[in-house]
Amino acid sequence: MRRQISEENERRMASMTEEEIDQERKDIVERFGNGVGDLLKKVKEARERRPQSMEGDREELPEKSTEVVSRNLDMKSATDSLKNADLIPSIIKPNIQRAKKPHSILLKSSTRPSSRTGRSIRFAEVTPEDVHVYESAPASPKRKPLALPPPPGTSNGDIISLSTWKGASRMKSTQPPSDSTERTVSSEARNPDMEVDPEEGTPEYIRRRFFPNVPAHDPSVAWMEALSSNPTNNSSTGIRFDLTGTPIPESMSMALPTHLGLHHHADGDRAGYTLDDIFLLSRSSIPAQRATMLGVLSKIIQRLRPNKGSKVIRIPELQGQEDDLRRRVLAAGLEAMVERGSVGARAVEAIWQCVVNWDADVAGIEGAELQSSKTDAPSLLQQDFFLSQIAEAFAQMSLPPESLVQLLGIVHRLAQQSNIMAETIMASKNLVSNILQTFLLTPIPPTKTSPLPNPSALQLLTTLAMASRSNASALTEPADALLRFVTILPTSSPFSTPLAVSLLTSTLRFYTVLGSYGMYAHIATTAAEQFAAVGSYVLSEACQSESLMEAWLGLLETWLVCATDPHRTTPPHEILWSQVVGWAWADDVLTLRAKLTRRESHWKVWAGLWRVEAAWLEGARVNGVRGGETERAGILEAIGNGFEVGSEKDIVAGALIALRTELDRLHSPSLWTDLASDVISHLRNSDSQATVIFSVLRLWLACMPLNRDTPLEAPPFLLPFSDLSAFCALLVNHPIWPHLNTDNTIPYQSYLRPLTNVLYYFLRLSRHIPGTSPDLWVAQAFSITCRLLPGDEENGLQVTKSILAMMTPDFFNAGGMEVPPIIWEKGGMSIITPFLVHAIRSSNEVYVGPICPSPQSIMGSTTQRLLHPTLDSKHTLPLSYNWIFSPIDHLLRSGTSPVFSSLSSSWDASETDVVRATLLLTKVLCNILLRHHLLEFVPTRAEIIFSCMKIFMLEHGQTQEGELEEVFRDSIVERFMNDLLVPIVPASSDARPTRQPGERDDLEKVAASFLGSSTPFYQFYTDFVALYDAISFSHPLFARLLFPPTSMLYPLDYRRHLWMDFGHLLKTIRTPTAQMITCNVDEYLWPVESNGQMLSAYLKALVKYPLDGFPRFIAVHHVACTIWPDLRGTGENEKTEASINMLKAVIEQGSGSLVKDIFRYRQSRGECVLLPPYCLEQDGQWKADRLSYVGRALSVDVQERMKGVFV
Repeated sequence: MRRQISEENERRMASMTEEEIDQERKDIVERFGNGVGDLLKKVKEARERRPQSMEGDREELPEKSTEVVSRNLDMKSATDSLKNADLIPSIIKPNIQRAKKPHSILLKSSTRPSSRTGRSIRFAEVTPEDVHVYESAPASPKRKPLALPPPPGTSNGDIISLSTWKGASRMKSTQPPSDSTERTVSSEARNPDMEVDPEEGTPEYIRRRFFPNVPAHDPSVAWMEALSSNPTNNSSTGIRFDLTGTPIPESMSMALPTHLGLHHHADGDRAGYTLDDIFLLSRSSIPAQRATMLGVLSKIIQRLRPNKGSKVIRIPELQGQEDDLRRRVLAAGLEAMVERGSVGARAVEAIWQCVVNWDADVAGIEGAELQSSKTDAPSLLQQDFFLSQIAEAFAQMSLPPESLVQLLGIVHRLAQQSNIMAETIMASKNLVSNILQTFLLTPIPPTKTSPLPNPSALQLLTTLAMASRSNASALTEPADALLRFVTILPTSSPFSTPLAVSLLTSTLRFYTVLGSYGMYAHIATTAAEQFAAVGSYVLSEACQSESLMEAWLGLLETWLVCATDPHRTTPPHEILWSQVVGWAWADDVLTLRAKLTRRESHWKVWAGLWRVEAAWLEGARVNGVRGGETERAGILEAIGNGFEVGSEKDIVAGALIALRTELDRLHSPSLWTDLASDVISHLRNSDSQATVIFSVLRLWLACMPLNRDTPLEAPPFLLPFSDLSAFCALLVNHPIWPHLNTDNTIPYQSYLRPLTNVLYYFLRLSRHIPGTSPDLWVAQAFSITCRLLPGDEENGLQVTKSILAMMTPDFFNAGGMEVPPIIWEKGGMSIITPFLVHAIRSSNEVYVGPICPSPQSIMGSTTQRLLHPTLDSKHTLPLSYNWIFSPIDHLLRSGTSPVFSSLSSSWDASETDVVRATLLLTKVLCNILLRHHLLEFVPTRAEIIFSCMKIFMLEHGQTQEGELEEVFRDSIVERFMNDLLVPIVPASSDARPTRQPGERDDLEKVAASFLGSSTPFYQFYTDFVALYDAISFSHPLFARLLFPPTSMLYPLDYRRHLWMDFGHLLKTIRTPTAQMITCNVDEYLWPVESNGQMLSAYLKALVKYPLDGFPRFIAVHHVACTIWPDLRGTGENEKTEASINMLKAVIEQGSGSLVKDIFRYRQSRGECVLLPPYCLEQDGQWKADRLSYVGRALSVDVQERMKGVFV
């Protein structure tokens, strides 16, 4: 047979031209490569060497099988076949023996047992052309495909099927297939018309493509049929992610190929992983899989983290679920953190993303607690367990260096979270010591394998010390070890210069924080030589780091304050003023002045320099000869010219312009939506510029002569006083204050602390500027006091005491205000001073250190950070605008008031005395603030009303003993209350300018600050009404205060309580309508009352009682509006059952005067309110319309009878 085939091939070759032969040769080389000739030659040689016994076996091959092999070995036939199929390349590959020896199932006789006798193993010689690289394809599950690829979709006669695979179950049979079966199979294989190519993506296509050796209906691939019949049954509709944490659009999840690794789950045929998949796999027992999923969670959190100012929602499907998902990822990371290898590293990264990178915008804020609530993610950590695991990780050093740095960042962020958490970190066993060993106490000089010290660890120590005095005290023990970064200057350091400078800067800042508590100042003496060397380096040209200059100046300022009063350091006498003088720090600072330039990067260094000079002069005033006169003269001689024509003048002017520009940008309301990133940037810039301004103001005040509280003939040095005054006027009324006085903006208040210092120091300076009148200074002082923040208590106390000291008879006489002499006889304002002082600093348990330390603060401060007000109720700043009424609050709670329990034995004043002084101070402040157009700081109508109500409530629960008169009946008290209420009545000619409505005009919200969340204002009001019923005897002012909560602005309960439960009181009230307490009468009239019970109460009061004044006006209005369509504004001809019944009741039950008032009452909503009698004297077509309405609603007879009401 082989000879016949060979002869046939030779005949065909002989009939071909040379061009055809060359073309066929090129086609073969193109398809099989250049080595195909050598391969065929080797095959031929192997065949010739084959024994004859093998040839005998070959003759027994079936005809078709022999034909296939022969065709495959024939070059010409191979060429023809390759034009239509990819079957031949696999057959002619080196494993050609397997192609020549088919399975025994294909043999006609398979009874001869197999034998390995005489067999040997040989390997083909593989050339580079035999190596093929295929595109990435999905791995078939569990089973490997056959060596031969499937036939092409379009078959032709040159490709002949060897047979049809019957599945693994057929291999168990030892019987050969019958001839009929074989003929059928062969016939089907040879007939191309009977084969239909399956559609791509169908179960049959998948079976043929990936499982060609599995029968069509094998149970092992039945899952494909179920998937095809209902493809959405098992598909999750949740968002899916790829391995980079990127959301996969739903339109792509069905189209992505399987080799991307996104189908390794049991949830349908969609690519990607749902959140449930990821969280499940993050607990996998396979480390690689678990690490991968933790990495995906980290990437998702990175995408979800808030982006201040961006309106783009990165993953819209998860909007509103960010916090919950953050907690879940944090829990997953905590669970895997204890694992070793990549799982632990990925877990640390996930925790870092949730804790540190989540709110990176606030991570740089060191002056405030970052905790927004007790339920945010970092606060929910199991601190003891978590911190112990971190300490163990630092001790073992088993994690990669990057992960250890991330753990350090996590600990730092937790220290920023709250003071309580910072103290927990300090108390955690071995945590701080391990951090020191790992990141700071590294070998010096470093080896090739040893880590370098990390300045972030020093920043952590600084944050921990800022959190509390107890932390700072504990950190003084390892503080000595940090001298290694001070003793080795950057010029001789084994570390790189940037690293050495950073380490030195961070160490100086850490010592500064310790000094702000009056601690560790003795190191200035112990290491005097080393710190002198640091000063020399800072003054040299080698030092170009502005941060290092600032840190050095800040440390000198703190130590100067400690030396001013050595008795206040901890322990006392840590540093002495004589030592400071000997070290000549003042001369060093003046030397640095010559090194600085006008460029903006030096502005904060200038500010630090001015603060050091101010601290030097303030200390010299206490410890120097003749109050530091010589020191002041020396400083003024050195700097005076600079503020006139030098760098200092340009820097102050430039900082003032830049600061005003930043605040002008912050005026836009749109910037404050969700704290845009622009707002944060402007706040940071304003922080730096405001620091420059308040520093120069402090220096100016330090250069003042002793005991001068009056205007100066000449200033110590020149400043742009008019520009400073205009700027402070703009600043005190800026909207930045209310915007940053909410719970979620507390951390950003730290940016405002330099601004409050600008206001405070300018206020002190303003008193010495010629032309500042006493009442102008009082107006400035009161408004600035309301802007002070925690940490400014010391400044607030000084300002408040100065205000009260100015409240003298001469001050009131100069303003033309008459004050009853009895007030001065009882002690004047001194009797309310303890209450106002307590309003500013209620407790020393929480003492936030100021920006500029003082001898008082270094001894008393408990923390250097702003605390969250909702988590610490001892915060009193910022003050509310009605804080001036605080003495009355203490009177109402005298039994539990801490002020009363701490009053000295010399304090002797009655409730009436306290109320008189409080009302007088409130009255004068209101007049002064209005005169200088500081409307925002004037108590609102609701604040004044509630304060007056509290004065009446002083009698609540009191037993009448003796002949003591109620406080509200005192003529002076009554006069002052009426004076406060005059501007908020309609008839007043001295009405206040209107303000935008807000929370301060809401009685319920104003009362909440005093009553607390557990006592509603409604309960207070019911007690107030009951007290009026019991003791008022129709007191006119008491009666007027009953009505403000009954306006249409407040719930129905208030009106129902007065008009229904205590309706009998209405006949005792004779308050004229023009004297009712309101800035807008409309609030009592509109919208028209719709409650049937209240309308009945109004009508009942009108019919039953002889109502007069304001109560009658209100009742007539709502009854008339219910009856007449023209007042309701619902159409002239509209009539309702309620209006008809109400009209009938008025005509049948009302007196003649009542009927006339109801018929004649006229009011137009949206226009100026007409008060009686003008609302009853109007004329127009509406009169005829109302009579016509009576005829339609009741009868013509009634209409005729009612015509007389308009006569």
